[in-house]
Amino acid sequence: MGEDRLQKFSKIKVSEIMIKDPLSITPDGKISATELLMLRKKIGGLPVVKDQKNNQLIGIITQRDIRLARFAMSLESPNTTVKDLMTSEPFVVKEDEILRNVLELMFEKNIQRLPVVNDNNQLIGLIVQNQILKKLFDYMK
Repeated sequence: MGEDRLQKFSKIKVSEIMIKDPLSITPDGKISATELLMLRKKIGGLPVVKDQKNNQLIGIITQRDIRLARFAMSLESPNTTVKDLMTSEPFVVKEDEILRNVLELMFEKNIQRLPVVNDNNQLIGLIVQNQILKKLFDYMK
């Protein structure tokens, strides 16, 4: 990949690559249903919003969170909810952020997905590693 193309790639805005209006879950959702949704949709994590009406981001839950919790506690309880396992106040980005900064944050914090929020902390998108790799592949063609 030429230096110019690599430079151009690093300046892509989040808005060009994010998944718009991603699936999300509320904190009171059951872990069993959440895990099933993630498996069926083949996704590794879901943003957690206060309620589906205003989309206020309050956390994120991943399949990894659920797997790790299996070692620490019994998830067989029908009372285990998303809020019991979610990461509160996750790292987020804005839609005008450039890809270089997003990648830096993802590598530094060892995270695979970043919610995209507006100025009111409402969920508007999601950045995932696969989307970044797909865009990189497009640039390589």
